[in-house]
Parts: sequence; C-alpha cells; structure tokens
Amino acid sequence: MNFETEFFNRFELLISSIGIVLGFFFGIILSTKTNKNSKANLFLAIYLLTFSLRTGKALFHNYYAINDRILTLFLGLFLLIGPSLWFYVKLLYTSNNSLKKINYFLHYAPFVLVTFFSLFISNDSIANLRAFYFILFLHGLIYCFYTFYWLLTNPSFHEISQKNIKIKKWLIAFILATTLMFIHAILIFFDILSFYPSSTYLFSFIIVSLAILGNNNLWIFDVEKKKYTNSTLDDKKASEYSKQLKQFMEIDKLFLDPELTLVKLADRMNISSKQLSQIINQIENTNYSQYIAKYRIEQAKKKLTNPNYHNYKIAAIAFESGFNSISSFNITFKNLTNTTPLEYRESYSKKT
Repeated sequence: MNFETEFFNRFELLISSIGIVLGFFFGIILSTKTNKNSKANLFLAIYLLTFSLRTGKALFHNYYAINDRILTLFLGLFLLIGPSLWFYVKLLYTSNNSLKKINYFLHYAPFVLVTFFSLFISNDSIANLRAFYFILFLHGLIYCFYTFYWLLTNPSFHEISQKNIKIKKWLIAFILATTLMFIHAILIFFDILSFYPSSTYLFSFIIVSLAILGNNNLWIFDVEKKKYTNSTLDDKKASEYSKQLKQFMEIDKLFLDPELTLVKLADRMNISSKQLSQIINQIENTNYSQYIAKYRIEQAKKKLTNPNYHNYKIAAIAFESGFNSISSFNITFKNLTNTTPLEYRESYSKKT
C-alpha cells in the first residue's frame, strides 16, 4: 500500500464530507424552524438537503457502484435547487408567506416529471443525451440569474434599513454561491474540470463560508413571531412613517435632544408610541434606545474627528451629541465601535 496515496485519499474524503455533513445538519435544523409564519426556512432546508444529497451521491459513487436507474433519479434533484432558491429569496426578502399553491406546483413540476420518467429510463439509456444534462444545469442558472435580477429591481430592495441591508447581503452571497456551483457543473460538463474531487471540494467550501456568514446573522433564520397582530399600521403606512422618522433624525436632528423619549418622538410624528416602536422594530430591526444611540454616536464620531472640536473635552462632545451622561456615552460608544472615544480620537489623529 502506498502510504502517501492512501493519506491523500483519506484527506480528500474528509474535506469532501464536511460540506455534506454540514448541509444535512443545517437542512434538518432549518426544517424544524418552519411554521405557518415562516416558510422561507423550509425552502432553504430543501435546497441544502437536495444539494447535500447530490454531492453525497457523487462522493459515494466515486467509491461504490450505483444502479443506473438510481443515478437517473438523482439527476432530477438538480430541478429542485433553482425553485427552492427562488422561493427562499422571495419569501425571506418580502416577508410574504401567502404565495399561491399553484406557484409551487408549476416550479416543481419539472422535477416531478423527470422523477416519474426516471423509473422507466435507466441512466445508460440517456448517457449520450448531453443536451439533457446541459438543460439541468441551465435550468438552475436561469433561476439564479432571474432571482438576482428580481432582488435588484424589487422596490423593497431600495428601502434603507439595517434589517434589509443585512438580509440583502446574505441573499446576494447565497445566490452567487449557487451560481458558482452551477457554473462549476457546466465546466465539468465540457470536461474543463474533473468531477471528483472538485465538485465536493467546492460544495464544502461554499457550505462552510455560508455557515460562517449565517452565524453572524442568526436572527435571519429565526421564525419571526407576530408581535403586532392587532396593529392597524400596514406596510405602506409604516414605510411612510419610516421616511418621516429618518427626516427627523437626519435633517432635524431631534436625537440631539437629551430629553427625547419614545413618547415625545411619537407625539411629534402624530402616532402612538406603540406604532413608533413597531416601525423601529420591524423596519430598522432594533429598539428605540439603540436606534437613537446610533445617531448620537455617529454625531460624536464626526465631532471627534473634526479639527474645530480638537480642544473640546470628551464630555462636552458627549453632551453636544445628545447624551446626558458621560458614563452612558462611554459605554454606548464602546459597544458600537469597539473602542473608547479617546482612543477613537487619537487613532484618527495619528492617521492624519
């Protein structure tokens, strides 16, 4: 036995298995985080389980023979990936769980048909039908391109909020990763790349990368509880009030008032404090205190780096930025910037 060859074979198997194991694990976990209030996790689970099953088959087939009809059956799994990607992106980004059932039937119909006919057609019967393989990969790429286009042109994409920005970045990374895997499949189709271990390596790399990115935004996968089921504030009104709120913050700079409270700000906007809290929670994905603190800290950062305020004490800048306590200012600044106000000022001075 060649020890070096055996070592690299085991190493390939280890790296290839990482993505498959993680894919199955996350797929099963996400399937338990789905209820009537959130279907997005269900389609992400289908996506992960499907891709993991496909990649697992490829890894298994590299070592063991598989029945031709089963191989044909596995080909149809490619037709699950594109629709699952589309439904996941649409449901997560729009928070709309009321898609008609006919939509699901239409998008998953090709998979059902191919699965049915695969029971009667063996893999060796269609091995020479290269067009069939190419259509499978093209099917996934079309979904990737269309989903990406929809995300960029969807009106809610331009609604600036911390929540939407983070969801947008996650979905863009998710779509690009899927696109990369389908492009890789096409390169294998044209014999530019080898099937194994490149496909399993790429899958492991992408799953680990998405896992790291997702771990930094775990709230995306949490099923959102309906906190405001009895609210009379619809999405259109909430968006209008959100724009008004931004005007009060960015133009009128109401946050500079150290006595500003949720009730006072709501009165200024002619809405209830509960409605204002709902707008900040749902659109900005934060609470009132954190929302105001963010603006005050940004104001303080501008003054700390402004030469005209070079001789100002830290306390004076804190008070001019809307804080009524130097200790509160220091704690908030540290939490949002991972540094102290003094260190932030000194660091900027050294750079300039």
